[in-house]
Amino acid sequence: MKFQIIPLLASLVLPSTAFAVSFDTESFGARLNGWKKDRTAVYSFTDAKYRTHSPTITFSPSGTMFLSTQVDMLALSGKGAVCQVGLTISPAGVLEGAQIKGSIGNKSLDTGLIRRPEAPAAAVPSEGTSTVPVRLVSATDEMITELFVRFDTEMKKFTEGKGTLRSDLFSRMSGNNVKSADLSGGLRHNVNLMLQYVSR
Repeated sequence: MKFQIIPLLASLVLPSTAFAVSFDTESFGARLNGWKKDRTAVYSFTDAKYRTHSPTITFSPSGTMFLSTQVDMLALSGKGAVCQVGLTISPAGVLEGAQIKGSIGNKSLDTGLIRRPEAPAAAVPSEGTSTVPVRLVSATDEMITELFVRFDTEMKKFTEGKGTLRSDLFSRMSGNNVKSADLSGGLRHNVNLMLQYVSR
């Protein structure tokens, strides 16, 4: 009896990660000029230089994956931006949440957590027909758009009220004409690539 119970208990505590979503870290790094020995990738994108750190991957007991990476925008003066990109992926490989936190000099920014939008409500049947509204843009695309709308809003806080003649924040910090739009572009590049290498 004792030997029959042990296999049963073992089957109950086995993690479900054997069927969980996965992330191809090596292919992601290869698209960013390859991982160096310190597990970072240094590359140029949108006229700026970046360093992406190898992502950290953790799973919840239900198999949901939390994928996070640090993206540094490098600057000649040693000052730049450090951002953390976090993505929450369901066991089915669906993006459920996204967030960017960062620091620029001694200031910080946070987009807050962007959650997957709810499915559109079914339309009320008319004259015996039933129609369901079609979402013209995918929920994932909506989330990414909202993420960077919030990011751009956060970036504007650094320059508001300083006058129209003020140079771009990153131009002043780095001296190499890097624009704040480049940071948004570099982060979006990382998010898009991360999603490409999520699979089941």
